[in-house]
Amino acid sequence: MSEKGPVILLSTAVVVGIAAGAFYWNAIKPTKEQSEQLLISSTIRSEVCKKIQGEVDQYKQSPDTFKRGTLRNIKNEATQNAKVELPQFPVERQIQYFDRKPIISNCESLAQGWIKIPSTFPEFYEAELQEIGLTIGQTNPSQPMMANTDTAQKRIALVIGNSSYASRPLKNPVNDADDMTAFLKSAGFKVIEVKNADIFELRSSIKNFEDNLPAYDVGLIYYSGHGIEFKGSNYLIPVDAQLKNEQDIPRQGYDISNILAKMSKANKKTSIFILDACRNNPVFSQYRSAADGLTQMVAPSGAIIAFSAAPGQVASDGNGRNSPYTAALLSKAKVPNKKIEDILKETSQKVSDDTGGRQIPWYNSSLVGDFYFSK
Repeated sequence: MSEKGPVILLSTAVVVGIAAGAFYWNAIKPTKEQSEQLLISSTIRSEVCKKIQGEVDQYKQSPDTFKRGTLRNIKNEATQNAKVELPQFPVERQIQYFDRKPIISNCESLAQGWIKIPSTFPEFYEAELQEIGLTIGQTNPSQPMMANTDTAQKRIALVIGNSSYASRPLKNPVNDADDMTAFLKSAGFKVIEVKNADIFELRSSIKNFEDNLPAYDVGLIYYSGHGIEFKGSNYLIPVDAQLKNEQDIPRQGYDISNILAKMSKANKKTSIFILDACRNNPVFSQYRSAADGLTQMVAPSGAIIAFSAAPGQVASDGNGRNSPYTAALLSKAKVPNKKIEDILKETSQKVSDDTGGRQIPWYNSSLVGDFYFSK
């Protein structure tokens, strides 16, 4: 081979490499149309997430009256907004080129909460679930959950523990909720546990519980956290509550009487409401219409209401893992073959003894039969 041979071979390889690289780049480089499609898709997805967030915020402000829109309408509005933001692109023609990810792929967890908000058009619910990537059994609040077959009764419980308040956080409610959940599961309850619930989570979890309740023989709600009595009504307080004036209490809190009324209507057998919610909070004392502790309530037929402190009395958060009330209640409830009334009487005595008489729990019962956690 001549001396020029290697030079020629090297030059040829370089030329071939450059040509191959150019061919590969042109093959993978997005076309102008593809780039437009990606930009439009990203813009519309962002708009969809903004609108979903807006509806969630509206629900938090007016949970009793607000009804969300449909995913179809949100997408249509987002498309119209994209036309304004991207006037140079023919959005109507490009809308069909969405990639295969769901339209809410940028905010899936937010959308999964949004879809639980009562809808103006429930007939679209199943289709919306599919588009969000859920099945109807995963999140439909009207779908009965699997019953625990370890007991003759079908039992369901909602357990809420709120500790992380921006103002006056509490040490023990999350621990109380975890320990109560473990006990109730051992007693044959299907348990929905919610910890550090904001206003959206508090109201949606209660709604979910209420919708499932008719399929069960026993319904129980346990709440540990801040509560306040205001103008004769008792309110559960979510961790994100911003109580800047008195009007914020009924708007951001949850009126306990609403839960009792719905439990009584939905479940004609046994309803149990346990409230370790009289925690003292000086923040509330600024409101002249608010009072220390909670006010007395009458249990509707088939229900029993247990409070960690007597009416107008505050309860201790405790220095151990649990509040004095929940610690006493768990110790007494784990003993088999005891009626719930006897458990609550013994709990009251123990809490009174442990606190030197400073805290005396009470309960009100209209049960029409006997209830045992275990036999």
